Amino acid sequence: MKRRTRPFYLAQTQPGFEAIAADEIRSRLEDVTLRGTRTVADKNGMVLFHYDGEPEDLMELRTIEDLFYVVCTIDQLPPSYAALRLIEEQAHSAGGLEAALRTARRLRPGRGGEGKLRYRVVARQVGRSAYRRVDAQRAFERAIAARSDHRWRLAEESALELWLTLFPGEALLAMRLSDEQMRHRSYKVEHLPASLRPTAAAALVWLTQPNDDDLFLDPMCGAGTILIERAHAGRYRMLVGGDSDLHALEVARANIGSRYKPIELHEWDARQLPLDAASVTSAAINLPFGRQIGTTDENRSLYPALLRECARVMQRHARLVLLSGDERNLTAAVRQSRHFQQRSTYNVQLLGRPARLLVLEHQ
Repeated sequence: MKRRTRPFYLAQTQPGFEAIAADEIRSRLEDVTLRGTRTVADKNGMVLFHYDGEPEDLMELRTIEDLFYVVCTIDQLPPSYAALRLIEEQAHSAGGLEAALRTARRLRPGRGGEGKLRYRVVARQVGRSAYRRVDAQRAFERAIAARSDHRWRLAEESALELWLTLFPGEALLAMRLSDEQMRHRSYKVEHLPASLRPTAAAALVWLTQPNDDDLFLDPMCGAGTILIERAHAGRYRMLVGGDSDLHALEVARANIGSRYKPIELHEWDARQLPLDAASVTSAAINLPFGRQIGTTDENRSLYPALLRECARVMQRHARLVLLSGDERNLTAAVRQSRHFQQRSTYNVQLLGRPARLLVLEHQ
């Protein structure tokens, strides 16, 4: 009896968020086997995994930007021109392409069109080799066009996306299952400069370890993205957010609409919160980086003051998750604080800029 091949997926994240996404995948899904993570320079993180459940389940993941079905992997890929022939041979015979196509069309019927299937290839390369990225892309395109399982036609519009990612000694061939909606979210009807991407907001929320009895706080809520992602993460007692910028609060109210109750939004100074002591069970904050909003000089006093106020309103053992591109002031403020213990650190990138993500526990 032929052994059934387990469905093989690739989840793509913003750089540095792959470990958080791997934890969400492991925790939320049954019958999953992680196969490791990868990083594509400053562009993306990746999580590779097998999953035997329904592919629709994967579309509910919050911390990932895109989802792919892995058609095949090529190990021991040489850095010489011989790699091009190997890529072409493997892509031409890969049995996983049909499974990827079935899954893509299950999630979005009619994808690729009828008759000749429209497809396009996206190629990326990490490291150097004798051949160019475009050479590998063309080899991949030739292999698909020559397959006998379907008639294939290169096209840009309404096409199946086949991604070729080249690492030193390895190649990943995958079909994209998701679209832009996975990373942009339909609720984001209004935007602000420096507003956090929904997947990053979901990662911050995930690290707070959401609980059904949460009184969840975002004292610098901006467009409301973190609050909305907390609402999608599961049940809660109350969502509380605020900002000193009235326009930001208008944007947050537009994004939140009439959903996500109970929720409160306030105009306030995050350093002086009108909240009872020890009332908050978890909090997540996208701090001003000191570029588009504020300055690093202002952060030098803002960060310690904000930590003191969070310590006052948060319960013992409550989690506080902080994100900032001002690493120096963030590190100094946490070091000075006697109220929080640092549990974990993630070096991430947002729109090409480095940032630090900290998970703190109130003592």
